[in-house]
Amino acid sequence: MAAAGLIALLGGLAIIVVTAERTGTDSRPIQPSTPVSKPRPAPTRAEPTVARIAVTGVGAYDPEGDGSENDGSAVLATDGNRVTAWKSERYRSTFTKAGVGLVLDAGRPVKGKQLVLVTESPGYTAQVRVGASPQGPFVTASETKVTTLRTSFPLRPKSGRYLMLWITSMPDTGAAAVNEITVTAAG
Repeated sequence: MAAAGLIALLGGLAIIVVTAERTGTDSRPIQPSTPVSKPRPAPTRAEPTVARIAVTGVGAYDPEGDGSENDGSAVLATDGNRVTAWKSERYRSTFTKAGVGLVLDAGRPVKGKQLVLVTESPGYTAQVRVGASPQGPFVTASETKVTTLRTSFPLRPKSGRYLMLWITSMPDTGAAAVNEITVTAAG
């Protein structure tokens, strides 16, 4: 009888093990049959692109002087070389004019976003103006700033083919230098 009980017990255990393997009730965790999706990264906002506006220095604007201000070297302000420069005439006494300007031609009407000026003679006061003709009239497109070695002028959205760096005071050296100007627009 003890042998019959032992056989019945072992048979019952065999049935439990076989049934457990078929139904997945063993002690191992059940793996899901579908893959778990990974969380998606949050969408990123694309930064606006910045497009460079090609400008060429074409001359000076000197309405209260002789109409010329080293016009022939105006192209040096946009030649891509920070060693070369357009320079205003030298003023030995107090600068008594309302200003003198360097005129840039964009080739077509543009709305600039920023003008960056590099100079070897910081300390002069300037602003950016915009117009439809190299002879003016020009309208103010930036705040007035005292220049440093590299000065950025954020521009108001004013359209014009010609941009002018309007200089209203001179540095201690008596002449304002513009080594390089770049203009950008939102793309």
